[in-house]
Amino acid sequence: MVSIGPGARETGSKKRLSTGAPRQASSGTPRLTKPSAKALDAELARVVTALEEGIARRDLSAFYQTFRATHLPSIVEFYTRDPRGLARACFKILHSIGSVSPAAGVAIENHYYVLTTLTTLPIRDNPELAARRQALLRTVVRERLLVANTSFRVHGDKVASYGSQARREGDGYRVDGAGAFMSLAGEGDLLFFVVAVDGTEPAYFLTPLRNNPSIEIGPLVFPQAMVDSDTRRIAMHDHYLAAGDLLVKGKNEETSRLTSLQFGWHQALLPALFLGAAARAIEEARKFLRAVKGPNDRPLAELDGTWTDVGRMVIRYRAACAIAHQAGERLEMLARRDPKPSEIADAVDLACAAKRTAAQTAEEIVAEARRIIGPRVFTGGHPLERISAEVVFAPLVGEPLAVIDRRYGRLVLGENDFTARRW
Repeated sequence: MVSIGPGARETGSKKRLSTGAPRQASSGTPRLTKPSAKALDAELARVVTALEEGIARRDLSAFYQTFRATHLPSIVEFYTRDPRGLARACFKILHSIGSVSPAAGVAIENHYYVLTTLTTLPIRDNPELAARRQALLRTVVRERLLVANTSFRVHGDKVASYGSQARREGDGYRVDGAGAFMSLAGEGDLLFFVVAVDGTEPAYFLTPLRNNPSIEIGPLVFPQAMVDSDTRRIAMHDHYLAAGDLLVKGKNEETSRLTSLQFGWHQALLPALFLGAAARAIEEARKFLRAVKGPNDRPLAELDGTWTDVGRMVIRYRAACAIAHQAGERLEMLARRDPKPSEIADAVDLACAAKRTAAQTAEEIVAEARRIIGPRVFTGGHPLERISAEVVFAPLVGEPLAVIDRRYGRLVLGENDFTARRW
């Protein structure tokens, strides 16, 4: 078993990731030094420019090359010892990408929610798991790899709550089944996924994704509106997983925490990219209202009624950002303690509320900005034309809004006094 080497993106089928005990860092693989805030902002600006140019050319290969060449994919490296600020750092990146294309933001968010989950996973009295996590994160950072995520089912079987059946084979495992839809499928280097081993226990694995003959990457699921999310169906054909590809398995505390936190971080980070779309809509409305004059030869931006309308939009945007930040900070806190299941559940519920709030807010703000600007949004090349087509997926990505609504309804419509809750 060897770790993924420098050629992992080209020869994924020939090498495997070893998540065993980490070796001492060599002089050639030092811990990254965190750049200044100004340097990170400059990198983010280059990434956003590359995305805008890639969308214009209908080819995002240069965008991904630019993204990989920065510190941004490895931003979690700077928060492994103290996770405070991790959520806001990811939010800023995803917000900027989402302001250009929420669809591209969905792809990049897949990478971040896996890494934030692993970075903040509370591990108690399990040095082997801690070592595996450290080795995994170190490899991803060192090789500047992108991580995609999905769950798998065996052909013809029902999907269980944590995935479906794989079978043991010697010291390893064999998977032969189709996966759920997965974003970042064409650009991801590693696949982080969960299956049920022998139908009895969930197991999380990491395996090379590219140029792997036993992994089939299907066609685009959304070939038009969400094409830049790179969402495809994945299938494994008699794919062998060595023991070193396993991160954690079993119906135990570690697996339960990993499952809950992965779900929570997904909901907590999704708001960033869709609120980025909302921010871009407000900015486009601002430019329009300052450029267009009314009958009195004054810019529309100077009218009192305009102030009121736009002010309401911005208040909703700011409130949605606030709950998203709160949800991320709550998840960060779990890494610094030995949380009770109720604490994790509460953090996940807050993340779902943040996602639900952001999804509705983004849709409404983009629609209102579109009404302000009028038909010129659809004259070709206007940012809101693309954003309008992509932001409608906000309620559908992650946990559906109706499911979140029902969960909260059941939560409060019991025998306990709602006014006694301290949220």
